[in-house]
Amino acid sequence: MKEKVALKIEGMSSPCCAEEIKGDLLKVEGVKKVSTYFADKIIKVETDTEKVTKEELIAAVKEAGYEAVVTEGKEKIKFEQQLKDLAEKYGIPFQALQDHWNFVKEASAKVFADCCKWCHAHRITEMADAEAFCKSAIAEGMGEPETSDQLFKIEKKVKALTDDKIKSLTAERYGKFAAKYALLGNPCPIRRKQVKELYTEEQLSLVGKTARNLALGCGNPVSFADLKLGEVVVDFGCGAGIDLILAAHKVGPKGRVIGVDLTPQMIEKEGQSEAEAGLPAERIEEQVGDIEKLDLPDSLADVVTSNCVIILTPNKEAAYQEAFRILKPGGRLAISDMVFSEKIDPGIQERFQSTWAGVVGGAIPEKDYLELVKKAGFDKINVVKRHVLTPTELFGMSTCPGTEFVPSPDPKDLEAVQGKVVSIKFTAIKP
Repeated sequence: MKEKVALKIEGMSSPCCAEEIKGDLLKVEGVKKVSTYFADKIIKVETDTEKVTKEELIAAVKEAGYEAVVTEGKEKIKFEQQLKDLAEKYGIPFQALQDHWNFVKEASAKVFADCCKWCHAHRITEMADAEAFCKSAIAEGMGEPETSDQLFKIEKKVKALTDDKIKSLTAERYGKFAAKYALLGNPCPIRRKQVKELYTEEQLSLVGKTARNLALGCGNPVSFADLKLGEVVVDFGCGAGIDLILAAHKVGPKGRVIGVDLTPQMIEKEGQSEAEAGLPAERIEEQVGDIEKLDLPDSLADVVTSNCVIILTPNKEAAYQEAFRILKPGGRLAISDMVFSEKIDPGIQERFQSTWAGVVGGAIPEKDYLELVKKAGFDKINVVKRHVLTPTELFGMSTCPGTEFVPSPDPKDLEAVQGKVVSIKFTAIKP
């Protein structure tokens, strides 16, 4: 059975946006035809009701980075009073003026949309560049060259970092942080507050000052890892060891806890954390290493944990393949990490990546992230908890481990992703 659904779109700022949403909707099974009405912020969709629901259409729009609700009619014309005044001034029927105004509006929107289609077909995929191109051409055609000049502003493509450069930057930043703040404590109030929120008072009483001062995670994986006495635990990106120490208490003296970190200074501080916690040196093993290529044997671990670290590595798929390799059959993941809740503007993501800006530098959409986990071989993926970062948390995490080590992203870019950066905690099983 066929049905026509009208969707009111929030955030559809131009016909270029409309064309992007249209393309995503046409990929949904059961969608037959999509018509865009940018001026009214409406998209009409013809569907096969046996194959697709309205909720699935709304979800597809959300995946494209916009919000949608089902609507019934068109919006009231914006310039109704001005049209009435014009009709009275020249003695023209109001309806005739209104009809022609709508005709011109829809014709210009079609010209803009056709221009956007051309841009997309010619691989001008960044929305701002396509809009600058199309708007400037229209303004020039209207005889407004100054407006055209102002509109045609194209941002230069930023240079992408190599994987080796990303790892080098990460090790340098966190190494300097460890050396400076092991005794002083994190200078960022929001990060200090997060540690107290993520860990219970009882847990914090088990760890010393160094581990607390250098804790930079976005979760508490030990709290949902269901660790048992005698198990082998490997922590990816162990830092100064707050999660290693908590894991050691859970698995007991007969268990084994191994921490891997890219940063030599963090590994050095981890040894200090063990001593402060009163643990014998042999209770926890640590090594400087790359989680994309570990110096550990196959089928070693019962559990792999990680706390806001895989987000920092350029090849997340390789990291999860390594986790799968070193886990025993039936072994499990307990991961805290950061993701985008949906796709974001490619230009913004490119700028975040150009400086590897804290947790947003390596962030990808949650759907893509969990697909990498599944592709590595894991199943029974279960998201335990999600937390959308507040504006203050987002700034703190996007400059992790601190503004003296990481360039602050453009405030407009952070504003654009506000509400879309999410801390997720999940488990998964190696079959």
